[in-house]
Amino acid sequence: MYPINVDLRNRPCLVIGGGTVAERKAARLLDEGAAVTIIAPTATDTVKDWAASHRLTWKARPYEAGDEKPFFLIICATDDEAVSRIASQAAEEAGKPINVCDVPELCSFTLPAVVRQGDLQLAISTNGKGPAFSRWMRQRLEKCFDDRYSRWLNEVARVRSAAKEALPSSKERHAFWRTALSDDIMDLVEANDIDEAGRRLFQKLIEFERSRHET
Repeated sequence: MYPINVDLRNRPCLVIGGGTVAERKAARLLDEGAAVTIIAPTATDTVKDWAASHRLTWKARPYEAGDEKPFFLIICATDDEAVSRIASQAAEEAGKPINVCDVPELCSFTLPAVVRQGDLQLAISTNGKGPAFSRWMRQRLEKCFDDRYSRWLNEVARVRSAAKEALPSSKERHAFWRTALSDDIMDLVEANDIDEAGRRLFQKLIEFERSRHET
């Protein structure tokens, strides 16, 4: 599998199915800003509420081959094997990416388990071989992956912006970042001293920019 992050903001996405699994998949798509449509004869109360409040569109009918054509991405979350196979084949013929929950052989892409802190995400994938293991790993990482890292990412972004101004060439910026995140700085991050870690990182940029003028 080739890992990729996709911007789904305002993109039309289809979820086939209206049960609890479909609800979870729709919720994640909504969190990413997608324009979500659910096709299913019945739906959970939450899905009905989302439809009533216009957070998504619910078409209360069975899926039919061809329904996928207007959509950028399809997730099939139904326990009807026949529907899953029809949807997978139709998506393949239409050149649409599809994930069929828990049936990797019918998927053109799989969904990793995700640990998120702000803009920082860790994705765990088993290429569809062990979703339960992905969930276990996510739960384990959530215990140690706290907001230190999202706050540190903000500091790194601040210094990165300054580096773009101070170092005019990408070659120089790459040279700086190759050594910038040293063990002593990352030890401070681990110790939750984000301010000091940020100060030292910025100081490294100043020293690097100064040495550039001296050589």
